[in-house]
Amino acid sequence: MTYTLTGKHLIAGDWVAGETTFQSEPAHGPANTFPVGTPALVDQAAKAAEDAFWTFGYATREERAKLLNTIADEIDARGDEITEIGTQETGLPEARLQGERGRTVGQLRLFASHILDGAYLDRR
Repeated sequence: MTYTLTGKHLIAGDWVAGETTFQSEPAHGPANTFPVGTPALVDQAAKAAEDAFWTFGYATREERAKLLNTIADEIDARGDEITEIGTQETGLPEARLQGERGRTVGQLRLFASHILDGAYLDRR
């Protein structure tokens, strides 16, 4: 696996470690250490999301679609690693997780397309 879990939360572009951690109990493969989410970290993340709204909330349709397509591209680029981690954590078969990943990427691209075509605006 080339992707390395950080064991931290990503909040507003910064990797944040919690004070308390827990060890995962995967179905197979190595256990990982993760920080416990606290009310303070949730509050920090919620405030960061609110701050992001004031820029992204007013972004153009093209910018929004680009973000969704970029997320889909990044999921595709890390597909094997995501599947490997997912099978370890859940014990689900690889084919099932590949299907779920494909559905997710397909939905992201569909939403991006929908944003770009503007039909949802229903201007009359």
